[in-house]
Amino acid sequence: MEHYAISAKRIFDGERFHTHSSLVWQGETIVGIFPTSTVDEKIIIQHYAEGIITPGFIDIQVNGGGGVMFNEKTDVDGIDTICKAHRKHGTAYLLPTLISDTPRKIHEALTAAQNALDCNTLGILGIHIEGPWINPAKKGAHNESLFFDPQISMLESLPWLKSGTTLITLAPEKVNNESIKWLSKKGAILSCGHSNATTQELDNQYFNAISGFTHLYNAMSPLEGRQAGVVGKALMTDNAWCSIITDNIHVSKESALLAHRVKPKGKLLIVTDAMASVGSKSPSFTLNDEIISVVDNKLVNTNGNLAGAHIGMDESVANVIKWGIDEAEAFKMASTYPAIAIKQERLGKLKEGFYASATILDPNYEAQHVLVNGILF
Repeated sequence: MEHYAISAKRIFDGERFHTHSSLVWQGETIVGIFPTSTVDEKIIIQHYAEGIITPGFIDIQVNGGGGVMFNEKTDVDGIDTICKAHRKHGTAYLLPTLISDTPRKIHEALTAAQNALDCNTLGILGIHIEGPWINPAKKGAHNESLFFDPQISMLESLPWLKSGTTLITLAPEKVNNESIKWLSKKGAILSCGHSNATTQELDNQYFNAISGFTHLYNAMSPLEGRQAGVVGKALMTDNAWCSIITDNIHVSKESALLAHRVKPKGKLLIVTDAMASVGSKSPSFTLNDEIISVVDNKLVNTNGNLAGAHIGMDESVANVIKWGIDEAEAFKMASTYPAIAIKQERLGKLKEGFYASATILDPNYEAQHVLVNGILF
């Protein structure tokens, strides 16, 4: 099997930078990073003179892209379109995200994700189910007529993934404890989001099943002097990760930097919460029979509520670096930390034995190419 290589001005392997070096892989697996002068002359090296190579970006919350919403095109072709659209923005892998919908649609989404995994659709790692098991007081753009407390009998009827990652965003105060326990035992990664819980409501034995918090600050009870809310709980829970949207619309620079200062290293990670408009020429799309539009570079529904984001991972990373977060840390927030959060042990670093996945950026942090499973796009 042939070896391939890429080199750049700098390579960040997930831990440190390398210069005058090349990333070499064979098939789907990284062989290592070596001084370019020592690479076998038979191996053709693709060189990016002013570029930066990082571990492939991983976005665990992608609702759509390329004009497609996962809710509206819940099949392998829809997933493939979304993955291709986000590849242009540096995302090597993602979790297609189903926004609150009917049990039938959840069934379709799980089936589509498993089919995509089975046929090796490049870029999919599993699925993210965001709602409908959430709190109407923090619904955002979700349709509250679809919300319900899932019973175990219903959960048992769904075709849960046999491979890949299943991430579920739910409001713990709106889901019965037995179902939370069942989902956790099933192997789903549970994240608290769209929640209006008090700190006290989150202080029970079943909160231990919660691994993270979805889009920190947004659609969750705020931190106040007399009540820490979900935001306070998210910031104070050292073992839980928090995803954050860094489009400078959902979260301010100051709030993002505060979270970065408070959370332990490795526990704050970037998501886009991107919608169909990313990678699409159309400024609007439909979600649950409602028109969502790009207005002043932000997505809003007909009521003016934020409805996801119009941003890719490369711009998200560029923003946090511009805000003052260390460059290496920003790359980790987009690759290494998401991989750890969703237990993808062979992603997030450019190390021997890891999947051949990388994002190639220009000096302005705009994505130039993406390596996915040993294939360079």
